[in-house]
Amino acid sequence: MNSQLNHSRAIAAAILCGITLGTVGCRKSQPSSVTAAVTSQRIASQPQPNKLGALPGALYQSQAKSPIHWQPWTKESLEQAKSNNQLIFAVVAIPQQVDFQSVLTALASDATLVSKINQNYVPILIDGDAAREVGLLTADLCAEIKQALQLPLFLWMTSDGNPVAWIPVPKSSLSEVGNLFNKSHHMINRMWSEDSSYAIKNSLLDNSNRRVRIAQRKNTYVMSTRPAEDSLRCLRQLSSFYDPYTQSFYEAGGLLPSGAIDLLASAAIHPGISDDLRARCLKTTRALLTDILPSPMIDPLDGGVFASRRGNSWCLPLFTRDCSSQARAAVALINAHRATGNAEALKKALGVIHYAEETFATSEGLFAIGLGSDFESKAWLWSVEQVNQTLSPEDATWWIKATGMKDLGNLPSEVDPQRDFFRYNSLGLQQSPAQIAKDRSEPLETFTPRFEDARKKLLAARNARLGELNRDECSHAGASFRMISAYAAAFGATGEESYREKAITLMNKTQTAFSDGPRLRLFSKDAPKSIGEGRAFLYGLALQAALDLAAITSNDAWIDWSEDLATTAAELFTDSAFLKECPDDAKIIDLPVTDLVMLFDDSTAGLISFAECRLAHRKRPLVKSFSDLAIPLPTYTIDRPMLHTDVLTATIAREFRVTIVAGTDISPALKLASERLPMRMIQRRNSLSQDEVPAGSVMVILPDGQKRTVATPEALEEVVLPLSAKL
Repeated sequence: MNSQLNHSRAIAAAILCGITLGTVGCRKSQPSSVTAAVTSQRIASQPQPNKLGALPGALYQSQAKSPIHWQPWTKESLEQAKSNNQLIFAVVAIPQQVDFQSVLTALASDATLVSKINQNYVPILIDGDAAREVGLLTADLCAEIKQALQLPLFLWMTSDGNPVAWIPVPKSSLSEVGNLFNKSHHMINRMWSEDSSYAIKNSLLDNSNRRVRIAQRKNTYVMSTRPAEDSLRCLRQLSSFYDPYTQSFYEAGGLLPSGAIDLLASAAIHPGISDDLRARCLKTTRALLTDILPSPMIDPLDGGVFASRRGNSWCLPLFTRDCSSQARAAVALINAHRATGNAEALKKALGVIHYAEETFATSEGLFAIGLGSDFESKAWLWSVEQVNQTLSPEDATWWIKATGMKDLGNLPSEVDPQRDFFRYNSLGLQQSPAQIAKDRSEPLETFTPRFEDARKKLLAARNARLGELNRDECSHAGASFRMISAYAAAFGATGEESYREKAITLMNKTQTAFSDGPRLRLFSKDAPKSIGEGRAFLYGLALQAALDLAAITSNDAWIDWSEDLATTAAELFTDSAFLKECPDDAKIIDLPVTDLVMLFDDSTAGLISFAECRLAHRKRPLVKSFSDLAIPLPTYTIDRPMLHTDVLTATIAREFRVTIVAGTDISPALKLASERLPMRMIQRRNSLSQDEVPAGSVMVILPDGQKRTVATPEALEEVVLPLSAKL
């Protein structure tokens, strides 16, 4: 692992040096008087103090006391660089990936580096989750230097916002980060001192070419002429990607495939899909649950889920978590439960929701995205001795057996080839409490309190090793909308009224906290538009949550609000050829950035496409120009379906539509049964006069155009859900 990182770092540094050396070498040396004038002006300028303290957001608050004079991502900061005749040194990071903390700590702990940064640049910290267009841009920049996307990213740019040079920075030792910065700084500072005007012109030209290249790429995508057939083709590919022998899901990389599980599970019970394809989707969903549910990816101590792993095994997670990934995984597991009947999947999903409530709820009654603590993996892992020291001998025996712990460690050699974690174990509950109790010939009623006592003792011992955990108190719109959807899914699966009430209460608070007139903002506290203004992705999440809530409440007020959101989004994000990610009044970098791929999360394209489908089914179509951009299935989706499961889910819902039309005077039981059906793939609306739905009944319009009228919950489920037992 270290050799690979060092190799990548060397390549990045070599590329950067090649760029700057080429720039320096193709112009004449400047007189010493020019260099002296630039240096004099730079020294004369007064660096601004660190200004992050007033900004909302976990990432900014984490660096508010840094000795580096971090400035906000605003036009005023760019103007400061222009008046000082300085370059900007920006660091792009996202709070979901905690490695940025060690990198920024390395910079801030070296007084010499701090001085270089403060004296030579206007340093700007950019939250690539909040300013999503910049986060997306990092993928393009890394591709230009033939590097995989890695955050944080060191980015030098001019006061016009034109990138000059950039380097992805992996988690490294303090000295390695310093060496990487110093090599880059030496070349860039020399180039700027010798001829700043040349660097400005050259970066402007490069960015102009980049703008053309990105626009051409967006405009040359070919759209499928057979979206129904192509979406089914992608389903077949996805269902064949999983290898139960190696427990590998091809093209998923190290991520927990929440999007793929959601799509496969939804397809497995969709009445518009053939029996054989549903059976394939169901088989893959069951196999994924068999491997993931008992694995350490779902923490048996606190119930949270880890969104990524090290290597190709589920045995060793990357121990970072955020609220959005918890909510997204919970919805996927709930849908998997509905498809397979796996009770453990539902139990784990509800545990994930509880973990999110305990960890990410804020004092405002909303949710924060979270800011993980950057601890070494060994602090999360266990030795047999540690368990024996924490639990009684009898309890330690059954716990060690249930989690598959071993004296020499339970991590396979391919996950830990250097034996860095020799004698350490990851914890995955391979037996449920009921199975453990059965093996012990003990009634579950008496064993359950014993299991909980052991779990709490182990959790306390691990927390003591980890020390103080970061607590994010900055309410976040995206995380809050995600939790609304998680509550809605939980209500549908369980019928427990408390989940529906939580969804309604949270939505009411979220609407109030994050609305700025008809527009949305990301944080509950004021921030400059370039930092806190809602991007297209946030509108997609809001539309999804509002439509989910409408599905489980039969309350058209949420449909009305989603229609208003869609109208505002159409005004802000419609371009002649693509969906803009950033509204014009929040934009700083003038590039046509759009969100088409599931890079950090769902994509804006997928969220808006699904919203268009759901609103159209309810006779609330989007503005045509906006709808035309949202509907198409690009052909590149067919080549990489794992990166586009959100768009595929929307396409299947659109092309194989299932609509429930509720007549008048339906019974409370039938209404509840309709509200508890899968909330996204099955659309609902009240009947119109031309529908001719008998009073007290519900009409189901199937993908082939057939209409079935039912009057009981049992008949509704029989028509709408092709149960797995039938396959």
